[in-house]
Amino acid sequence: MNHGPDSDQPKPLAEGTVPADVPVFNCIVYVHPTPNGVHLRVANLAGIECEANNEREGLATIVRQFKEQTSRLLSENETIHWSDPVPEPRSDEQTRFIPVHL
Repeated sequence: MNHGPDSDQPKPLAEGTVPADVPVFNCIVYVHPTPNGVHLRVANLAGIECEANNEREGLATIVRQFKEQTSRLLSENETIHWSDPVPEPRSDEQTRFIPVHL
């Protein structure tokens, strides 16, 4: 098998190299407009919400908070208390599904 620099073949991992296991969680976010921008809340993990000027800014904030909370709980060997069942969005909310890699 040709593994030279011009090869289209995947290169094998170096001996003893193991790919890292990176936890991935689904972050379900409900978004609705407000007079000053948007309000966002995480549907499947209680207590995470924010106000922002726009959806992009709000999603960045929500994902950061989600990562901080889940990372902290995992590092402390605590249980992540997912909302189960996930509450339904209100009629004025739109749903966003975001895969979050820690």
